[in-house]
Amino acid sequence: MTRSRRTARTNGTRFETAMAGYLRWALDDRRIQRLRLHGAKDLGDIGNVFFFGEPVTIECKWTSAPNIGPHMREADREAGNQDSPYPWVLQKAAGVGLSTIRRQGMQLAYTYTDVLEQMLGHVDIRTIDRVTEGSQAVGRNKDVTMITVHQFALLCNYGQPLGPDADGGES
Repeated sequence: MTRSRRTARTNGTRFETAMAGYLRWALDDRRIQRLRLHGAKDLGDIGNVFFFGEPVTIECKWTSAPNIGPHMREADREAGNQDSPYPWVLQKAAGVGLSTIRRQGMQLAYTYTDVLEQMLGHVDIRTIDRVTEGSQAVGRNKDVTMITVHQFALLCNYGQPLGPDADGGES
């Protein structure tokens, strides 16, 4: 059964809101928010995430098929609109809900393998191990690496515990 355009739009908004909330919690940064649409000059779906002072472009997708190539091209184009070296796609994982912080962290995150490697060059070996554990090379040319949103947040947080308090948060 196919979904209507309205259902797709509602699900997309719900997913963007959940991912912005998760990253706001994980990185303990109230400035992280959903962005307004800018047409051809779109800057991604979630803003105010930075890595070593550079903006991270985040495109959110809730689609039945991964469509990794087209989604990465869209994230790459939007990264170019804000001079971001870090295009990322957050993808709704099939069968995984959004009702808890834990489930939100289980959603998927992917970027070009060379972008991930560039980012990993800024963190310690323990963080590299935590971020890359269970990662998968995906896409037609296997030039994209997929991790979880939890691992993506760990990377953006330089391996530090996630959430406003290290003891009660998911780390």
